[in-house]
Amino acid sequence: MRNFGLDQRQDFTQPSPTVQPPPATFRSATAPTPGTQRSVAVLGPTLRFKGELSAEEDFILQGRIEGSIKHTQSVTIGTEGVVQGNIHARVVTVDGSVEGDLHGTESVVINATGRVSGNVFAPRVGIIDGALFNGRIDMGSRQAGTPQQSNEAVGVPLSAEETERMFGTKS
Repeated sequence: MRNFGLDQRQDFTQPSPTVQPPPATFRSATAPTPGTQRSVAVLGPTLRFKGELSAEEDFILQGRIEGSIKHTQSVTIGTEGVVQGNIHARVVTVDGSVEGDLHGTESVVINATGRVSGNVFAPRVGIIDGALFNGRIDMGSRQAGTPQQSNEAVGVPLSAEETERMFGTKS
């Protein structure tokens, strides 16, 4: 009989060395990814919140908020998310529904499933085909994310005459 390289005198009664399983590789939504200090807060679809919400981490909303959101990082309104109030953040992404003004210091994006009734203030704005948007867009060179100082009421769209006067399209 062949021994296939095994020494017949070898003692097989000693336990084999134990092998430790590799550490788990999954991360929760609030765990930072390696090399970064960012974390993400997720508010689920059954959540209902009234008041002012503020934080310094990325935020995903799938529930309903009645009030303002003030974040220093990214805010994403998920497909099931509904906001009745203004949103201030570095980056605002809308996949759900917002009734209020969006203020992005970096950018605002309204995706195809997004519905926004309010004004957008950001240096970069994207409205994807299929999105519903009713309001004004201000991409002015002033401090990003802040509305113009004027006598006009915030959240009120311009009339056709005011738009023509603003853009000088009518002589």
